Amino acid sequence: MNDTVRVDCPLCPRAVSGREELRFHLQVDHRKSAVVNEYVDRLDRSPPATP
Repeated sequence: MNDTVRVDCPLCPRAVSGREELRFHLQVDHRKSAVVNEYVDRLDRSPPATP
């Protein structure tokens, strides 16, 4: 039985085994600026918050 949860990297097509491996992948394989740029781009695409 395999309890590993597959997680897709938000910056590339790679799938990793869980959040810790995703964290390591992002820190090692992607520049911090690429992570920040993706985050800001996603904020721009998200629906506005309603009060």
